[in-house]
Amino acid sequence: MVTEQEIWDILTDFNSIKPVDFLQQLDVNSMGIGNVLGFLASSNRTVTAGEISEYMGVSTARVAVLIKKMSDKGLIEKHTDPKDARRVLVSITEEGRKLLSDKRKEILLYSGAIIERFGKEKIENFVATCKEIKNIVDEVEQAQKNGTTDLEEFLKNG
Repeated sequence: MVTEQEIWDILTDFNSIKPVDFLQQLDVNSMGIGNVLGFLASSNRTVTAGEISEYMGVSTARVAVLIKKMSDKGLIEKHTDPKDARRVLVSITEEGRKLLSDKRKEILLYSGAIIERFGKEKIENFVATCKEIKNIVDEVEQAQKNGTTDLEEFLKNG
């Protein structure tokens, strides 16, 4: 069985690459402006702020902040729904489409370089491993909710 020191050594090594920062660069649907622009572009219609909130799984307050920033930058157009003054309607502008296109090209460049360097099979195996890790994390979280906090007990029952 792996020791506590070995666990800390692996985590320290992994965290040294700043995985969250790195993976966010490759995330096509990262939270924030890119996510809203992607949703608006794929919707191909005017949407409500509530629909954006539901799609992203974030509060309407968070979406309101994003909408303001994006509107100020000229990435979206927003206006009040003429049928219901409480609703804000949002659509993507040409400037927003250009930014989204540029970001997608950047993601393809980084991702393509990584896939070319390692090979498609290695990257697919990496993704499969990440999915397995997530499943284990989910299982540990569930075990903790059920009162299991000991690793040996978890492994014995899992």
